[in-house]
Amino acid sequence: MLFRFYFQVIASVICAAGIFFFGEKGYSLFALFALLPVLMRIKKVPELDEREQQLFYKIGNLTLGLSILFVVAIYYLSGFELNGIKIGDFWMPLTVLSIIFTQGLAGIIVFKTQ
Repeated sequence: MLFRFYFQVIASVICAAGIFFFGEKGYSLFALFALLPVLMRIKKVPELDEREQQLFYKIGNLTLGLSILFVVAIYYLSGFELNGIKIGDFWMPLTVLSIIFTQGLAGIIVFKTQ
């Protein structure tokens, strides 16, 4: 299971960097997320037991809370310019990436500590 969360964190960081460096052309890096089902099928992940399902609910709650913080940060930094690209111009993909990133981060934290 940890593989899935590590993949989400790494792919979302790569996508965000691609958007900041390449602008709209960086959207093509969202195709990385299409690899996850293929990689999970190769890895042969077993069915979830009751404890793992409870941990997924906990991860969902953490993801919601952290995502709200990221969205507020994106809103307040919307006028900030990075590498000639204004953050406010790319608020939607950055919001999506922040949700995916926080889910991966919360999953790593929860599964490492439980």
